[in-house]
Amino acid sequence: MRPAASQSLVSRSWMIALLIGLTFVALGCGLRMEVEGADPDTHSWVDLALLLCGYLLVFCLKPIQKVILRKLCQRAAHRAHEKAAR
Repeated sequence: MRPAASQSLVSRSWMIALLIGLTFVALGCGLRMEVEGADPDTHSWVDLALLLCGYLLVFCLKPIQKVILRKLCQRAAHRAHEKAAR
């Protein structure tokens, strides 16, 4: 049975997941600005693609956070095991 995750690991995993999401949002906005050029009033297929990717990202944040939390818990358990072996 795996030990319960501490609150600091949970908040750290959410912070990492949100930073990943923010990175994708920034890349999407940069792509939009590059494709559309200087005229921000026009709507194009890029807006629709970014909207759909953002919608997908919202549903992917929780699984991403769970994977990060699992890795952080494994790393903490491994460090505790190494500390106990010394």
